[in-house]
Amino acid sequence: MTLVEEISELDLELLKLLARRSKLLKKTRRRKKEGAGTDSISNEKQIRLAWEESATKFSRDPRLVHQIFTLLQDIEFISRDDAEDQTSFGLAPNTQPVNVDITGPAALNPTQIWIALAAANGVECNLTGISTAHPVSDIVKAFNQAGARLSWKGNDLYCKESKALDFADKVIFAGNSEFNVYLLALQAAANHGILKLTGGSTLKDADLSAFRNFLPQLGARIAHVVPRSNGLPVRLECSGVIPETVVIPETLSEKAIVATLVAATTWGMRVTLDLSQNEATTNALAIVTPIFESAGIEYVLEGTNLTVLPEEPDFPVYPAITMDPTICASLLAYPAFAGGKVTLRGTWPKDTAEGEAVVSLLQSVGLTVTVKPDSIVTVKPERGHSTDPVDMQNLPESYFPLAMALTCIKAASTKSPVKLPAAPAATSLEVIESFAAQANMLLDDDKVHPNADIPHAKVWTSPDAFWTMALGQLAFINRPLQLANPGSITDLMPTFWMFYNTLPEPSMVRKPREEMSGDKPKRRRVFADNNSRGRNAD
Repeated sequence: MTLVEEISELDLELLKLLARRSKLLKKTRRRKKEGAGTDSISNEKQIRLAWEESATKFSRDPRLVHQIFTLLQDIEFISRDDAEDQTSFGLAPNTQPVNVDITGPAALNPTQIWIALAAANGVECNLTGISTAHPVSDIVKAFNQAGARLSWKGNDLYCKESKALDFADKVIFAGNSEFNVYLLALQAAANHGILKLTGGSTLKDADLSAFRNFLPQLGARIAHVVPRSNGLPVRLECSGVIPETVVIPETLSEKAIVATLVAATTWGMRVTLDLSQNEATTNALAIVTPIFESAGIEYVLEGTNLTVLPEEPDFPVYPAITMDPTICASLLAYPAFAGGKVTLRGTWPKDTAEGEAVVSLLQSVGLTVTVKPDSIVTVKPERGHSTDPVDMQNLPESYFPLAMALTCIKAASTKSPVKLPAAPAATSLEVIESFAAQANMLLDDDKVHPNADIPHAKVWTSPDAFWTMALGQLAFINRPLQLANPGSITDLMPTFWMFYNTLPEPSMVRKPREEMSGDKPKRRRVFADNNSRGRNAD
């Protein structure tokens, strides 16, 4: 037996043990009346303490030990019957030139900001055509727990008048969005009380240490429920005493800065935010100041100091939200793979650095980009692709999967190697290589080489929603491709598969389901008199 075969055999035994552990863990989480379980919180604490005691014999890295335990607690295994029935999701797009004309997806973070402002001010307004992605739906539920009156009707969110929010003695779920944690915690900080914040597996392993160190300035502190953890769940203790001046530290992330600026408008007092120590404040201001002006929030910006005035905002009934550049960039790139034209209706964030960088990215693959006041249009010109590298400068790492797919289409079209864009530090080489292999391409010498006969997974598992969207584009090069986890897209754009499966002219209207009778559509009975036979019923 070779070393590879021996390791593979050990991996199989390890998976069997993990599946058995998962099954037993479910029993410990049952309620007492169900028989096998007792107190699930007490059980988990005992399991964690036993794990930490045993793990110290094998590792001296407490953070790694905690990460492994968090993953073990969250992992779910399917049954043998489910495994036999499980099928992959086939990607075989229509390769005709696209003719897309739809409303561009609204930006997620501005949507979350508008929801936070509407909930805090208790005003009546309607957010129309917004995303129902998990970060948005999670924060709606969270603010409703605190006393807001927010309700959905399709993709429209209705905000009704409500009393002041009350976070005291609540246990609120923030989903997997770090931005949600910041928005909720910073609004709660203005009032005396204790709030417990919980979240999904991503936030359990998040590093909130910089935010934790910042909160004492606001008379608040967070205590991590799990010892030696830097993520959720946390207990937030607030004194309700906010100082007149708050200094934004160098270590605070851009999203935390945005959330602080937003929360400051809800504290009901004059407060000055010193932004001089953090370079990310420039981008943060570019995000929030247009929203402040639209919401009628009074503020004064003098140099690196922003002062929020305790004036009553003049909230619009229908707040305008710009398009999400990250999601829209992927949709606008489709002419690079299939030809044709894409028109996204809405307001493009043309005055932001990210909005301008996306236009440069699309132009670097030969697309003609036209930005209008109420839309953005991309068209594939007559000339083909070049071997010039994709321009991903000044763009966040979330754009890398799209840039990778665009690099592959360049290599496929020119039949020549194309230089790979710089990969983010957090992206493993294995993910990049396996992605390129799905298009029969090889990574070598920092270039993507086409027409490479290399082994690749028959079913690909996407690391996140951005990679899922990129794999959909890769299927234009090598169709069909098989995806193991199509549901990963719901964190970003729940309507994506509706868009993808109806190309080249996508319809974003969901078809009504047929009533089923057993395994067949339910038969409909039509009553007609003798004179109407042979004619359509009115």
